[in-house]
Amino acid sequence: MKRGVGLLGLFLIPLVWGAVDLVSSLTASSQVLCPGENVGADGEERPGPMRPGDSRCSVLDGSHAVATRTYEQQRWVQSDARHEDAGNGVLLMAYGATGALLTWRYSRAVGA
Repeated sequence: MKRGVGLLGLFLIPLVWGAVDLVSSLTASSQVLCPGENVGADGEERPGPMRPGDSRCSVLDGSHAVATRTYEQQRWVQSDARHEDAGNGVLLMAYGATGALLTWRYSRAVGA
């Protein structure tokens, strides 16, 4: 019985983790945020979220620029990341729920 409770707990961890990933992806802000330096259409560096027409977002690795993205590209990257987080959350929840259910059913059958 003790083994079943421990195993059940191990399946609840990915279930909760998946739920957190799913909820965070569904409630993420729709603002387009530049992870580095945001340069506006006027060529000036601009703080805060990107706006349509912003010409360049420098993606930094430490203090070195590794890529640049336009407003549309950064919006797509953030959208893709949210979709990936939602998919991973659903998979983790399904894995955890299936494992927890099978463990619970097995422990009931052995205990009966």
